Amino acid sequence: MTTGDNGPQQDEQLLRQALHDEAAKVLPSPDALARIRARTVRAPIWRSPLALGMAAAVATAAAVIAGGVAVLGDSTIDTTATDGPEAGVTTESETTGPDTAGPSTTPGTGPTTPSGDATTRAEPDTVTVPVYYVTETPAGRRLAREFRTVPTPDGPLVAAVETMLAVPPLDPQYQTLWASATEVRRVEVVGNLIEVDLTDAVDYTGAAPEVAELATQELVYTVTAAASMSGAAGGALPVRILLEGERTDQLWGELDVSEPVQRADQLAVRQLVQINNPAEGAVVGRTVEIDGEAAAFEATVRWQIFSDGELVDDGFATARECCTFSPFSFTVELEPGSYEVVVTEDDPSGGEGRPPMSDSRSFRVE
Repeated sequence: MTTGDNGPQQDEQLLRQALHDEAAKVLPSPDALARIRARTVRAPIWRSPLALGMAAAVATAAAVIAGGVAVLGDSTIDTTATDGPEAGVTTESETTGPDTAGPSTTPGTGPTTPSGDATTRAEPDTVTVPVYYVTETPAGRRLAREFRTVPTPDGPLVAAVETMLAVPPLDPQYQTLWASATEVRRVEVVGNLIEVDLTDAVDYTGAAPEVAELATQELVYTVTAAASMSGAAGGALPVRILLEGERTDQLWGELDVSEPVQRADQLAVRQLVQINNPAEGAVVGRTVEIDGEAAAFEATVRWQIFSDGELVDDGFATARECCTFSPFSFTVELEPGSYEVVVTEDDPSGGEGRPPMSDSRSFRVE
């Protein structure tokens, strides 16, 4: 284009006139406006049914791999639960509800559980459930949790209670306060509570009150965690205990269970440090990922790795929150061999208060 005698201003006027003349020649069809409006109201592709379905599937898969369950807030109940399996679990802080922590899995393999010296894939008719036992701590007996992969012909709630009653814990420092002769008749969510029907096969009369209370909480924590983790119920529902299908006012001789029993405060009944991974007796690779939950001062825990009683590594890890059950994790590189990891809560008293609580796991590196 050349510039006119009157300079750039005349050129601009000529260009505008040319554009105006060309636009005047454009005659839109009668339905053009309707078609334009139709295009503008279509949902974006990410909101289409197919895309939403794919997003939901991806989210569901991610939740399962992460342990989706939250174990009843064993600070979660241990949300995660708490509420994984013997090969390991991902933690769910129990601050808000039941255990959401669930079994850790490798995509395409499913949950695993130690079997002798090998780690085997869980069978299709099994389920991984949180099970509470009892362990000795510097503050007296407290609840401790394992994730167990067990047969489930009658559902996860029955499986969890049956495991608590009759299957010895993997950790030799754990035990159950219940007699194995007690059997499960029925466990189900009924309205806003969970009913647990047991056989009255064993006379528990004469148990000390603190033993009766902790044993009852062992049952309540186990079944509420299993209900939360399996999706059968949300939150830590109260538990009604039946004997031989009938309501009972007392359990263990003198403990009042005339009303459904609630979960006791976690800080009062659980050991304050809980290792989830690795599980007792697990076989792992040289890069060892260790995780769990702790309610520790300033959210700090100390860890130590031993081999044949000799300290081979140590350090500190930080939980997500202070003074309430929340997840912690750390990773160590180890040569093949047998090891024990000990995780201990921080001691703000500098040794002047009670000894700190700890949890330990023995495992093998291949």
